[in-house]
Amino acid sequence: MAEIEERVVPHEPGPDESVGARWRPAGFLLALPSLAVFVGVGFIPLALITTWSFWSFDPDTYWIKPAWSFASYAALLENGRATVFLRTAGLAALTATASTLLAVPTAAVVGLLSGPRRAALLLALFTIPFFTSGLVRAFAWRLVLGRQGVINNALMSLGIVETPAEWLLFSDFAVLLGMVAAYLPFAIVPIVLAFARIEHSVIRASQDLGAGFWTVLATIVLPLVLPGIVAGFLFVFVVAVGTSMEIQLLGGAGASSISIMIDDVLRVVNFPLAFAIATVVITLLTVLIIIANRALRLSRLFESLGI
Repeated sequence: MAEIEERVVPHEPGPDESVGARWRPAGFLLALPSLAVFVGVGFIPLALITTWSFWSFDPDTYWIKPAWSFASYAALLENGRATVFLRTAGLAALTATASTLLAVPTAAVVGLLSGPRRAALLLALFTIPFFTSGLVRAFAWRLVLGRQGVINNALMSLGIVETPAEWLLFSDFAVLLGMVAAYLPFAIVPIVLAFARIEHSVIRASQDLGAGFWTVLATIVLPLVLPGIVAGFLFVFVVAVGTSMEIQLLGGAGASSISIMIDDVLRVVNFPLAFAIATVVITLLTVLIIIANRALRLSRLFESLGI
């Protein structure tokens, strides 16, 4: 058992090793173009958005002017915007939870019970929905969940319901279903990576020592795949927070989200408020990811890749 624990516990690099791992001139030079692109198209726009969120709107030029103010952030709590924040976060959390629960057994089959070639094939199959537009995929759910859709026709044919079930479409259920179907692969991939890092010899050794299925699952498998589970949850949560397509097509005319709210604010040229909404969302998501990474060391998922 001591040998097993020695292999399960991650290696902690020493001070010299840590410095060497952090500073690799050749690797840094190779990554420099990507880093420049990231700073140019990622960091700088975000920095500008954050800066402009503190500026004021100029009605004379229909643009913003450098008059510093917190008025846009104070407006976040007005006109039901806080409710939209909470509703979007709750819906994203439900989507991430449902996707993670579905992804764990799927990833276990792919990562533990499949060979490398079959695992690659199964992962490729999960990307097939992305071959077409997300708009088409979301609209297809209207044909499935609508009054004359596949499900309602089947329910009425079987005599389960006499009239079409109205709650199937233009409801939170429809939005949740559409988002889980769209973003499930984002949860599967990191969990598969976590399962792939488990050495089969560790499981076999624990079984030889008398550990049953539930003991192996609780004491070996789950602790090792927990970073992948959290990473999959966060991937889906972050994407779900920023989406609007499924909410607009499946949630009905009254449904709203953070993305829809930003679009509505931009339509009335209140740019500082739109930038403030985006800044708050980005800040909260960044803090959430940093906390999760510090607590569970999510970066361990990429250690085998040499990153």
